[in-house]
Amino acid sequence: MAEDLRDDPHPRFTSQLFGHEAAERLFLEAVNQDRIHHGWLLTGPKGIGKSTLAWRIAKFLLSIDPSSGKVGDDGLFGDELPKAKFETLSLDEDDPNARKVVSGGHGGLMLVERSENENTGKLRKDIVIGDVRKLTGFFSQTASEGGWRVAIIDAADEMNANAANALLKLLEEPPAKSIIILVAHSPGRLLPTIRSRCRSLAMKPLPDDSVRAVLASRFPNIPNDELEAAAVLARGAPGKAVDLISKSGIDLYRQLASALVTLPNVQMPAIHTLAGKLGAAKADAEYHLFIEMFSVWLQRLIRQLVTGEHAADVMAGESEQISRISSLARVDQWMELWEKVGRLVTRADAVNLDRKQVIVSIFASLKATVRS
Repeated sequence: MAEDLRDDPHPRFTSQLFGHEAAERLFLEAVNQDRIHHGWLLTGPKGIGKSTLAWRIAKFLLSIDPSSGKVGDDGLFGDELPKAKFETLSLDEDDPNARKVVSGGHGGLMLVERSENENTGKLRKDIVIGDVRKLTGFFSQTASEGGWRVAIIDAADEMNANAANALLKLLEEPPAKSIIILVAHSPGRLLPTIRSRCRSLAMKPLPDDSVRAVLASRFPNIPNDELEAAAVLARGAPGKAVDLISKSGIDLYRQLASALVTLPNVQMPAIHTLAGKLGAAKADAEYHLFIEMFSVWLQRLIRQLVTGEHAADVMAGESEQISRISSLARVDQWMELWEKVGRLVTRADAVNLDRKQVIVSIFASLKATVRS
């Protein structure tokens, strides 16, 4: 599992969870008191560890032997209290059930996520009703491993209306010895009736020290300057920090910074070159990462302009540079730019606009803002 941790970022391979001890403790208290709810809603910003916690819970529950006496024989929702007190969700790396979960071969677990459109071969933008309906068949069968049945919906706020209504029916009549774990980045998008039928674990962004610990465990040979830069840019989301390292995000940020340092002048020939690279067919991840980093930079500028508080530098002297650039326009103009960029990117993704032109348009709007 240690090698899997470095080679594949999927949370099912992750053996450690940093900084969310309180959330784990609340779940374990429910286990030890035999008060596990049939639906659990894990909320918080994207990339902070919600999916990792969901998979840790799944591995833990699926590793409990119902015949061993560790938990009451009537099962997860039975009347008996647990016969043993659990102090951690961590498992031995050689636990056979945990290994089955990691390999994708455990019959007591189902993952619901956006599926591929059979007609286009592309990933759907939503979780559709057909994805959720598979749970009905899954829960109607006796668990093949003889224990609990666990479903993870990741991310639940990506369900369309029909899928959400199908899930609501399951939550209204929960199957015995079963649990549904919903991961939600924007829980406000969920039906209130779904939220009310789940126990919520609100998870918060992690301190930079915890983000550094995650990066050090995944990338033991990472240079210290890249580790520090990723920790600052991730804003408490270790998943985002991992993406920054694994997708050369720090180098992308340096290219962004070099394009911004010349403001109020914008070197459009260099922007066209950069846009050509990010708009290439195989640069999907880099394009979205660059867009996100530009948005983060703009948010930092606005926050620093409004509050007067300097954020931690990603690069030497960056907060002073942001202060200089922020003075080139009023705060309402910066806010208008941020909203305009958001609308442009959303529209571009919806109708497949030329991504090179999207990058060029963003910098053209930036140029107009600082010269208006």
